[in-house]
Amino acid sequence: MSKAIIFDFDGTLVDSEQAIYQCFQTITNKLAPDRIDNARSILIGPPLRDTASKILGRSRQDQLNQFVKLFIQMHDDQAIFQTQPYPGVDKILQKLSLMQIPIAIATNKRQAPTIKLIDHFGWSKYFKFVECSDGQHKERDKDKMIKDIKSSSNRFKNAYFVGDTVNDGFSANLNNLRFIKVNYGYGQEQDWSSVKIFKEIERINDLV
Repeated sequence: MSKAIIFDFDGTLVDSEQAIYQCFQTITNKLAPDRIDNARSILIGPPLRDTASKILGRSRQDQLNQFVKLFIQMHDDQAIFQTQPYPGVDKILQKLSLMQIPIAIATNKRQAPTIKLIDHFGWSKYFKFVECSDGQHKERDKDKMIKDIKSSSNRFKNAYFVGDTVNDGFSANLNNLRFIKVNYGYGQEQDWSSVKIFKEIERINDLV
């Protein structure tokens, strides 16, 4: 494999499922216990505010700001370090570095916990760019984050994008990047029929 690679974060490089679901369920039990089934089954991957809005439902949107505030407090201060890298991620990042393949991250995760985890795992030296949904003055979707990476470096204009959800695939397709789908993440039950997939991998080690 040559050129450059852009990675999604949650569900691709790290398994944050336990930490995020724990926060969603605890907060939903507090604010809207009748919506707990939504908190247990919601897809991890979209921006926090969008996910919180879906959990609460139309009739409880007045609680959205409180939900987001409680999640940030609980996740960033307590639950975040339950997140762990998927097996083989450390080695693959080292290998890509040795191969001098530039890599970046484009994630809907907020910047504060993303950077905290990258620093915790000792990964900051690997990534040329880390683009998060709230990394600029206004919130960006993944399509825009990828565009910003491509415009910042010619090395990423023909990059591969590695992700686990349909939104990852659509974002790669919109940017004319070859999409590599990981089959161990959070989007396994989604409808992939409209996504152009370059390759599927069962483990991150299969990337190289």
